[in-house]
Amino acid sequence: MSTHHFNATDALETLRKRKKIQKRKCYLQSRLTKLRTELVTLRKAGASYRELALWLRHNKRIKMTHTTVMRYLMKLPELKENNHAQLS
Repeated sequence: MSTHHFNATDALETLRKRKKIQKRKCYLQSRLTKLRTELVTLRKAGASYRELALWLRHNKRIKMTHTTVMRYLMKLPELKENNHAQLS
């Protein structure tokens, strides 16, 4: 039999450290970031989010829903002024 004494406090502390590391989210850069200027230009020219999603699919071979494109563009500072104007 081993003479090693089990220390619950140390075991719990180690377990919590591992859990904290596992919980960290890894945020990847969006595939839309490299197309940001083109998307903003198209949007300012009057393209709808559905049209932008269609443009991505046909011209850039990126399959993405229009709501994903909308969420990405609404976070950009270039279009923040337009978002407030449209909501008013």
